[in-house]
Amino acid sequence: MSIRPVPSTTTIRDFNEFWATLRQMLPQLPVVPSPKNVAPAPQVSPLEEALQLSLQNIMEPARVACDAQTLQRYSTQYLYTGAEIPTSNMAAPAAITFPNSEQEIAQLLTWAEERELRILPWGGGGAPYQHKHPDATPYIVVDLRYLNRILEISPQHRWVRTQAGVTWTSLEESLAEHNLTTGQCSPWTTATVGGAVASHSISAKALHYGDLTRNLLAIKALCPAGPIRLSPHPGATDDRLLMLGAFGECGIITETTLRLHPAPQEQLNLVATRSSMGEALTALEILRSANVKFAAARIINTREHSLFSNPTSSSIRQLLRNLIGSTTTEFQLLLNLEGTREEVNSIRRQIEELLREKPLQLAGGDAHLCEPDYAHEALLLQQLREQRVLAHPLTAPVPWHNAAPFLRDWEEALHSILLTTGGHPGKTLTTLWATEDYANLRTLLLGFQPAGADSEPRSQIQDIQAVALAIKQRWHVEEPPTALVSHALSRAGEFLDPNSVMLRG
Repeated sequence: MSIRPVPSTTTIRDFNEFWATLRQMLPQLPVVPSPKNVAPAPQVSPLEEALQLSLQNIMEPARVACDAQTLQRYSTQYLYTGAEIPTSNMAAPAAITFPNSEQEIAQLLTWAEERELRILPWGGGGAPYQHKHPDATPYIVVDLRYLNRILEISPQHRWVRTQAGVTWTSLEESLAEHNLTTGQCSPWTTATVGGAVASHSISAKALHYGDLTRNLLAIKALCPAGPIRLSPHPGATDDRLLMLGAFGECGIITETTLRLHPAPQEQLNLVATRSSMGEALTALEILRSANVKFAAARIINTREHSLFSNPTSSSIRQLLRNLIGSTTTEFQLLLNLEGTREEVNSIRRQIEELLREKPLQLAGGDAHLCEPDYAHEALLLQQLREQRVLAHPLTAPVPWHNAAPFLRDWEEALHSILLTTGGHPGKTLTTLWATEDYANLRTLLLGFQPAGADSEPRSQIQDIQAVALAIKQRWHVEEPPTALVSHALSRAGEFLDPNSVMLRG
């Protein structure tokens, strides 16, 4: 789909006029009703005092929070960082609990069921509301930060058993003492093992170590109907799918067993610079076609990198003006090599021969080939919005055979949206990181808000999302699960959670 601006002799001065014009340009897209102005803060209705006292009989009062400030911090609005706009004014949770044992979780599930309350599991806080639609019924957040023990490490058999609240950072630090690694890396320092399993997050190093389906040996979870243990069996249906990627719809993950790998003896980061995303993608395809064994691969937009690597200051708006006004940019293909010294040197020579580039530039010793630190990005994006900047990220996992044509369609459509923002041009900044089956794209849209525009242009962002969704549908990206799979998981949920205690979509 090609989207081009409608010629006009008048200058569009405000967002409302621009988005009305955009809708005329895109008659095939549905008009999504959206709230006017800034959405009100989530409704805060703490548990009644009698229920609070009853809940404190299960766990210590210090591990139960019902104050308005804490409840707001766990609401959808507080967590909004631009990746997803809440579709409705969801109420904040009625209480936050911090259990420190499976026994307390089991008691909490029974307590909530008896009082017709709902439960929302909480790991590192990256995507707790994914596919969740809290209704008027009060719900309780179960924060698993205190289930943070590494239960057993078996260097001989190369597996580790951990509680769900363990962070990947602390786990890798402990495994380093044994010269072992899970091979999984996370962009969030607060990301937990249980949260990654619940969201089925894919590590940037999955090319070398495999994703969670290859490295997750067992899951233990507590459901309203009782505890379950899940592990793969040859020739049988993989029952781990009841929890892997289900976002806690059927129960609370409390324990995981993960495969371990020898820690790499040598690591090397290489950089190949190209003048366009297409050229960088072509270089990556050459390496992929030759089955080069790199651990991770990312294509970064140097303009976006300069934005996020620059210390935030009062001059950030001027930095943004320079970035948006620039017509030139470069893209860097970052390659991470891991293994023995001989393996790393051999792979490096292979890459240099395939790309006909000798020698390839070496990245700095502190270069991190995993995804960017999204926690830092979220703070900077919020600062940009406070300075009346339209800053909104969009993502798309695209199968490799569609990556190049999808990218052209995607960027042309998104760039068209930013052609007019109160007289200032906008900018689309796309980065990519590679997995075995997909190219994961992330595009940051930047534009200035004109005077008089809402501080939180929700309706405009929803229109941007509508365009992005249309492109995804055109290329069959992020298709929903098949009806058979959805039906099977629904039936499993009815069995594991017959009274709908767990908060679901």
